[in-house]
Amino acid sequence: MRRLRDALTLKPERVLWLVAAYCLAAMVLRVLRTEGLQADESEQVVLSQFLMLGYGRQPPFYNWLQYGVMHLVGPSIFALTVLKNSLLFLCCLFFGLAARQLSERRDVFAAAILGVLSLPAVTVLSQRDLSHAVALLFCVSLFLYAFLGALRHPAFWRYALTGVAIGIGTISKYNFVVVPIAALIAILPEAELRRRLFDKRLIATIVIAAAICLPHALWFLGNLHDATAGTVNEMRDDATGHFLTDRLDGFVTLIGAAIKGGFPVVLFLMIAFGREVLAAWKVSTVWTRVTGRMFLLCLVIVGLISFGMGATTISQKWLSPFLLLLPLYLCLKIEANGGFYRRPHGAAILALPASVLAFGFLLYLAAGNIFAPLLGHYQKDSLPTVPFVRAVLAEAGPAGRPAYIVSDSMILAGSARLAAPDVPVAQPSIAASAAFIMPQHPGLAVWTGKDNNTVPEQISELLRGRGIDPTTLDAKAMDVPYPYSRGRDTERFHYAWITHP
Repeated sequence: MRRLRDALTLKPERVLWLVAAYCLAAMVLRVLRTEGLQADESEQVVLSQFLMLGYGRQPPFYNWLQYGVMHLVGPSIFALTVLKNSLLFLCCLFFGLAARQLSERRDVFAAAILGVLSLPAVTVLSQRDLSHAVALLFCVSLFLYAFLGALRHPAFWRYALTGVAIGIGTISKYNFVVVPIAALIAILPEAELRRRLFDKRLIATIVIAAAICLPHALWFLGNLHDATAGTVNEMRDDATGHFLTDRLDGFVTLIGAAIKGGFPVVLFLMIAFGREVLAAWKVSTVWTRVTGRMFLLCLVIVGLISFGMGATTISQKWLSPFLLLLPLYLCLKIEANGGFYRRPHGAAILALPASVLAFGFLLYLAAGNIFAPLLGHYQKDSLPTVPFVRAVLAEAGPAGRPAYIVSDSMILAGSARLAAPDVPVAQPSIAASAAFIMPQHPGLAVWTGKDNNTVPEQISELLRGRGIDPTTLDAKAMDVPYPYSRGRDTERFHYAWITHP
């Protein structure tokens, strides 16, 4: 550890190698530990069959990226994890570059990046099961780099890049729009920075952002309910219908999520810089004021939105793009008070707890898949869905390979694509996938359930809509052992071959 500390102290930019090692370790462990899927992963695998302007309640940017990666390397766990961790690396890179524009010290650059790794939204939630939120983190860091750069060193390309960041951020996740709104309000009290709002190059920012958003915006206006209902319902989870009680619950969860999300950053910085963190509160610079206002304004705007919607639940995941501002703000405060000068090893010391959290959670996930089955417990991605589909296909042999697979479970549908990448998969919640069901060709229906030996209603409706009578199907059951359970525990699945009459 002393060698690592000395290496980072001598050349703080080496922290990027640490981040690269983390992302590489995340990819390798994800590929090795299980071929099962989490909820977001399975959705990405199924939706990557289509290139559309909208996919439901989430904007399409991450889906477009995943579509490209899937078609480049094929449907696989590797295709899922390489995209996610590439975006996480770029998030750290541009966040560090944003800090570098505001400080001449290289150790501030390193500390800011390590601050990102200290956020549970980055190292815990993202690795567990996030997709669109990962793209959002990247877009926020890109926006900070472009926006703060345009304020510090105005240039046309910086204004243009700000427009790109706003455009792709908006089509990554809708709550991104809070960030540029907060940024504009945050610079208003600063006379020198306020002048940037009247720069004619701002036109490029607006035009580029609008051009990127326009195609999806047209889809959004025509599919308003599909795009908003899911998120609104999730935020109103456990609503009682009482006006004040529900909004008070939302406010409490907002504060709780902000504290839980930001606490590790503050704690790790205090480990690295000690009293310098507390002493830094008394100093102020234009950049600490701007970033501090942005952070607080983001929370206030989210609070106002949640109050207006009657939200009862604000998750840490929803706050992740705004919490990204916290390490930048704190690092700038510490630097303004001379903390980096008095603690030259501070950034290097910060690498230890940040690495423990980041790498430790990767090992925790791997250990959970391997050792939890010894206690009879299984994670969602331990469900043996891929082995089940492979076993059914092997039972039929090459001559009986289906022309399509249909399932009412998104996880099972995604697993079917991994098991048979060349076979299209239909899923009832995705209307466009119904076209894959071809009555003149043999198909396969798969579903879960301990004692459900009849074709589920959702699959039946989908088949009827394509001219197939589900009552003619012969349903069968198969018990498949969980990985690492040594055959002790099994999960029951059902399937039925769909043949041309």
